[in-house]
Amino acid sequence: MTPGTRPLCALALTLSVIFPACRSDHEAGTAAGPIRVVVQKVAPAETGREFAYSGTITESETLPQSFCVTGTVTRVMVNEGDTVANGAVLAELDDTSYRNTYRMAQAAEKQAEDAFNRLSRMFKNGDLPEVKYVEVQTGLERARSAAALARKNLEDCRLVASSSGYVGKRSIDPGMVTMPSVASITIVRIDTVFARIPVPENDIILVRKGQQAFVRIGALGSREFAGTVEDIGVVADPLAHSYKVRIAVPNPDRAIKPGMVCTAVIKGLERSSGLVIPNEAVLVDETGRNYVYCLDQSGTRASVRYVRLGELLQNGIRVAEGLREGESVVVSGQQKLVDGSAVMVVER
Repeated sequence: MTPGTRPLCALALTLSVIFPACRSDHEAGTAAGPIRVVVQKVAPAETGREFAYSGTITESETLPQSFCVTGTVTRVMVNEGDTVANGAVLAELDDTSYRNTYRMAQAAEKQAEDAFNRLSRMFKNGDLPEVKYVEVQTGLERARSAAALARKNLEDCRLVASSSGYVGKRSIDPGMVTMPSVASITIVRIDTVFARIPVPENDIILVRKGQQAFVRIGALGSREFAGTVEDIGVVADPLAHSYKVRIAVPNPDRAIKPGMVCTAVIKGLERSSGLVIPNEAVLVDETGRNYVYCLDQSGTRASVRYVRLGELLQNGIRVAEGLREGESVVVSGQQKLVDGSAVMVVER
């Protein structure tokens, strides 16, 4: 070998080593056989947002029952938790003074009526001046009003339920002195109850009256009840920056009691359609772009498809751009692929 040919032989030997090592991954993958992958077709999906919050159960109505007169309690007929009907007597006061006052008013009324009847005949015969007749007539009206007031005070010695419901609170016992307008017994209605929940200010704009909701109560074995949004507060809590929302929940069997802690899930009204793919199908390249592997029409090769993603959903991630309905994307085995790799589709 001549000295001039030695460099050429060294170059040829070097290239023979480098070129095999620089084969494309695509050629290597083909030589090794198709890569086993799992695919899923791109399909439209309709989704809705849900909001979950913790809250407390409250009664639908609270009806304070109070005496209208002052007196000493002699009997209380109900206890907390009892069922009461509309018009039922709840408690009684000592009515001795009010009964005597009523009897005196009745006597005065009877006397005024007798005087009016006697003088009316005289007035008709012209034997009584008109001014005297008006005076007697006014006295009768005054006596009748006093009797009616005394009768009302006597009747108010009995505390009567203004509505049917349950006794939520009892604040009196025999021997106690009651004051007017001070609640003695509180009646609550729980045929329908409310779940009161605080909704953050960022979410309150998405809550609407009539939205469907589900209320889960841990004290009842995490039993779930259907309800609807009834009221939405308009004044925010200055510290928590949240608004009070009430969810009406039917309670026909009265199993739900006021004060129970609950978790309420509000179903969002805003719903939108789009293409959704599994989260695991999405990869990220070195520049930060998102892409997936799609099968070609023959279903034997996978190619890179760059996509623009939307919001994250419960069942995957929304694709805003880059895919069409019906295309097959690789959801398992994509880490072994390069653009144009031969693939064999297998079941999950």
